[in-house]
Amino acid sequence: MLSVIILMENLKWIVPTAFMLGAAPAYITVWGSWRIISAIFPKWVYVKGDDFLFSTYHRNLMFFFEVLTGVELIFYGDLKALQELPSGENCIYMSNHQTTMDWVIASCIALRRGSLGRVRYVLKDGLKFLPFYGFYLGMHGSLFVKRAKKFNRAKAEKQLSRDTTDKKPMWLVIFPEGTRFNPENHETIKLSKNFAIEQGLEPLENVLFPRVGAMQVCVEHLRTTVDSVFDITLAYGNSYNFSEKKHREAPPMQDFLMGLSPQVHIHVSRIPIDEVPVEAEKLKQWLYLRYQMKDRLLHEFYSAESEKEARFPGLRVTKVLSLPALLPSVLLWSGTFAAVNAFHKGQQIYWTVGLGIASIGLVWMGIR
Repeated sequence: MLSVIILMENLKWIVPTAFMLGAAPAYITVWGSWRIISAIFPKWVYVKGDDFLFSTYHRNLMFFFEVLTGVELIFYGDLKALQELPSGENCIYMSNHQTTMDWVIASCIALRRGSLGRVRYVLKDGLKFLPFYGFYLGMHGSLFVKRAKKFNRAKAEKQLSRDTTDKKPMWLVIFPEGTRFNPENHETIKLSKNFAIEQGLEPLENVLFPRVGAMQVCVEHLRTTVDSVFDITLAYGNSYNFSEKKHREAPPMQDFLMGLSPQVHIHVSRIPIDEVPVEAEKLKQWLYLRYQMKDRLLHEFYSAESEKEARFPGLRVTKVLSLPALLPSVLLWSGTFAAVNAFHKGQQIYWTVGLGIASIGLVWMGIR
């Protein structure tokens, strides 16, 4: 009986994951076809189609991560930026980093701002070898960067210059901490605090010290093409022990799909790009102050007596996604995966083509 219960619990994440990852070969095949067809048109035509396809695929993901789990996204802070400003804004999106779910939440917010198709990422260099996704995200306009002293500024500048030339709309997601805040990773937290002390600054308790390298390149090269910086502070349900006043590891995607984080608290702050300094030292100071504000917001959140009482300051709203907005994409991508794999011959063709494209992608990213 216990084995059955465990199996049923695991199915909560295994089945959605199978549909989400299983749809990747179909998506890459359709995208590759569009890449070839659109070669005869101006580049902006390809970009429009690529962003549209990316939006549909991510709506499929949003269905599983947000609608199917029933998670409640609670918004605070600059609610006008979320609700009243015209949709489709270009921005640099920066957030504290605790879990792989942070990438998904960035898409959840972009969808509510009408910018889902233009989401692009600043990613760790090693992720370019992720089957299907690494190759595609590179083609979509994401940046793959190495950390700290290994950061290749010239390479990042070249990519952003190319994106600017191609006039790609931009919702560029970046996590300046460079790695996740994991309470179990004591060495990383210690190094972060020591680095702050070496800089003559107050150590941060709930976030890591932000690194300015990639952020500076983004601000410099996108200053004339983005409208703002969206500064997001995230707090996940079930990521803090309120009785013992201790951090827990924030839920990864697997736990999230199992419903182990029923709420995500999201503090939004929109800063016009003209108010963001571009000079290196001033930007470094500005970025530290933003993360100091995040640290204080999270301190206030964690100071509550219980998770039920925990909240960020100010008004709060819940914005629920409507199923009709997602269903066509679910039927397209998950439906295609289910229909083709219902037959043995379909499975063979589907995965042969998909793995072939993935292999080409891996080789391309290796020599690029």
